[in-house]
Amino acid sequence: LPPELEQSIFELTARAYPGNAYTFALVSRRIQVWMEAILYETVTLSSQKVCKSFLHAIKRRPRSFFTANVKSLCIPGDIELDHALSILTVCQGVINLAYWINRNFASPKPWPESHFSVISALRPVRLSINTTGLFGSAMPPDLTHPFFSRVSHLEIVDWPWPVLSTQFELLPSLTHLALDLDSYDEFTLNKLRHIFEACVNLRVLLCLVVDEATMINAISAITSSDRNFDHRLVVLPDSDVIANWESSL
Repeated sequence: LPPELEQSIFELTARAYPGNAYTFALVSRRIQVWMEAILYETVTLSSQKVCKSFLHAIKRRPRSFFTANVKSLCIPGDIELDHALSILTVCQGVINLAYWINRNFASPKPWPESHFSVISALRPVRLSINTTGLFGSAMPPDLTHPFFSRVSHLEIVDWPWPVLSTQFELLPSLTHLALDLDSYDEFTLNKLRHIFEACVNLRVLLCLVVDEATMINAISAITSSDRNFDHRLVVLPDSDVIANWESSL
């Protein structure tokens, strides 16, 4: 077979059956190169052990490999800050980013005023962030920054979203928005109404709650306030956040 066709066959099969990519990589050096590009497309730092293994891989390869191949990166809240920043510095081609590290006020280490400088050159399309953890401040981020220009899917997992709710319209590509909400009082519902009115391209606003009981209470509060509340609003219980993030890609 011509090399280009052979590569296409292996890549299509590896994407259809992800577990086979590791096996294919053992066939030959040529195929290993093709498979490694696929294996590194999505990196989920699901534990400290996985994180340290990835950091070891970074030391063995040129930075350009990770810039070119890592397109989806998930950094959960239990990953050490120094490790997260080292990885973000290398993975400058990421378009799907989940950054859930929170600001640890009990940490003895001084907290950098901003981590944003590490990723400001990125242009993510899907973005899930803990804003206080990433920006190192209680002040909301500047949504007019080019970093946000391509974001179509945005999840805010921490408290500043009420402050941001008057700024989501500044995101020109935003079509899907997810918020972690605990309260559904009239103040909150008015904030949600404003988002629908201001974000003309928004297709779905997903509100995540802790469990099914909270979901039922939230839906009851919404319908009691307005039976004709915007149909784009969806309320669901949050579950395995990493699995949900991976399945959304």
